[in-house]
Amino acid sequence: MFEYPKTAIIILNFNSYNQTIECIESVKNITYPNYEIIVVDNNSKDDSLQLIKSSFPGIILLKSEDNLGYASGNNLGIKYALDENIEYICILNNDAAVDKNFLQPVIKTLIDDKKAAAAGPSICYYGQDDIIQAMGGNINLYTGLSSLKFKGKKHSEIKESLISVDYLGGACFVVKADILKKIGLIPENYFLFYEETEFFLNIKRQGYRLISVRDSKVYHKVSGTISKYKGLSYFFLNRNRILFVRRNAKLYHKFFFFFYIIIETIGRMILRGELSLFKYYYEGLKADKNKINKDEIKKFIKN
Repeated sequence: MFEYPKTAIIILNFNSYNQTIECIESVKNITYPNYEIIVVDNNSKDDSLQLIKSSFPGIILLKSEDNLGYASGNNLGIKYALDENIEYICILNNDAAVDKNFLQPVIKTLIDDKKAAAAGPSICYYGQDDIIQAMGGNINLYTGLSSLKFKGKKHSEIKESLISVDYLGGACFVVKADILKKIGLIPENYFLFYEETEFFLNIKRQGYRLISVRDSKVYHKVSGTISKYKGLSYFFLNRNRILFVRRNAKLYHKFFFFFYIIIETIGRMILRGELSLFKYYYEGLKADKNKINKDEIKKFIKN
């Protein structure tokens, strides 16, 4: 008999209370009976705290004193959940809505598979419920990129029920609390992008499995909060790709990556006119591998 272990659902908010409220409302409709919602506000400057609190007085609402990004905000919620001895922790982007049955298949997968450290749903496009955005992916340390599984495919045509992957989408995944206690929290060196890639790479290197679960669905709007800040995604995607390789790749990976990135960059500059790439790559090369640079964040977000 399935016992429904206690699960924390952590939702990160920054100046986007309408999206967060919609996300919470979808969670409130799930069939899984034993969960707690933890909203972490990343030092919003709008009325997020008051509006979320008045809309959902029963949820846990934490406030970060600074906006240091996806990992830092979610880790605040994770620490709270670990202190409460909650067994499973779900990270859920606020620009997503969940299917009412999304949680139980993921938790059941983690209970049944003792070597699985984390599992995630099929992430579909919001408004296109049968089109897959990603069902996990594979990490390539030679190129510093992740390839997404089944992107653009119809969910109804996927035959495999459980898919082993290197990477789970940061929009939604569930991880065992015991794993977090063993390997640590999400790396906070990136601010945005690649933090979950490194997190899952560390899990795989410890010999655990990551599973994408077909029978669980979440609908993602694709960077609903990030898109409001011009240049933010482009800068951190390119800058953090370099930082990720520096922090995680072996010497032979880096040797191949050096030549690959030069050829790719020249092509992108010629074909797309992306003239700022070398500058952003340079920022990745000179970045401190062990701490975040607040000044870089402030270029895009006045916090």
